[in-house]
Amino acid sequence: MTRDRMILLLQAEYETRRVHNLAVYEERVNETCDACPGLRTLIDRRRSVLMEGIRSAFYPEEGGVGAAAGVTNATHLERMNDQIKVLLHKNGLSPQALDPVYTCTRCRDEGYVYDEANHRSMCDCFETELNRRMLGELGLAGDHTFENFNPDVFDKDAPSPVSQRQMMLRNRDLCERYADAFPGGEYSDLLFIGQSGLGKTYLMHAVALRVAARGVHVEYISAFKLLEITRRAYFENNPGLLNTLITVPLLLIDDLGTEPLMENITVTQLFNLLNERLNQNRHTVISTNLTIPELKARYTERVTSRLLDESRCRLLKFIGDDVRPMLKKRNA
Repeated sequence: MTRDRMILLLQAEYETRRVHNLAVYEERVNETCDACPGLRTLIDRRRSVLMEGIRSAFYPEEGGVGAAAGVTNATHLERMNDQIKVLLHKNGLSPQALDPVYTCTRCRDEGYVYDEANHRSMCDCFETELNRRMLGELGLAGDHTFENFNPDVFDKDAPSPVSQRQMMLRNRDLCERYADAFPGGEYSDLLFIGQSGLGKTYLMHAVALRVAARGVHVEYISAFKLLEITRRAYFENNPGLLNTLITVPLLLIDDLGTEPLMENITVTQLFNLLNERLNQNRHTVISTNLTIPELKARYTERVTSRLLDESRCRLLKFIGDDVRPMLKKRNA
């Protein structure tokens, strides 16, 4: 499902939420009025005064009242609000008994907020939920989080200067700092290098989920799917297909090197994508099973210079044996 389609579905859900909360509010008002004689009359009068004030603001010539009437109207409303509070207190009811019901008080369940210039932007609640669902659509495992990371699945013995477990703990900590500092931090990009089954994809998911939880737009894509999109853009002469991949704040490309090499497409389009994201100061996380010499041989020095730019990118190495057989045995 596309992001635009997901936005439309979420907007429909917010509308349903508003209708539901309005019904809850009206039921609460009715119950409060039943328990508080005279309250209904005051509420109706207050509504009439409020509507008259709105009407006068839009059509001042009808009443010929101008600013003076606005002051009078506001004073009247304040006096009626005080009367309502007194009546509620007299009947042992909370002053909040007549407050509107919102799931999100910031956007009032519209999903959008407006600045002083009336520019509309997504509310944090809407954007966070949108990104959570989009990550689900992208195939990210919801349990692949930093909180669920289990170092015990990695070998603690050290055939090299550090053990597989020590290396993974370092990688986990670095990835968590990267996600928490996003879009700040020391590095804009991360490059995961290591064989299959060593935890690269798990940590990519964890980074994506942590960043998206703050409402940031994240795109996660396999190298094979990336090639499909770039191939379509090339043959259909439609560079717009790449817009999201170029502009998304955080792009994660998994399994670089597993996609077919297509002349004038794979290498050229990968370079263009990385170069555009670099120019726009976007953040990119890439995983690959290839070694650095293999990356240079497959993608040329021009591409790997973008991947290995030490001023922007932190290289994380993944070592040891594939942990998937042990995990399968443990879960059997």
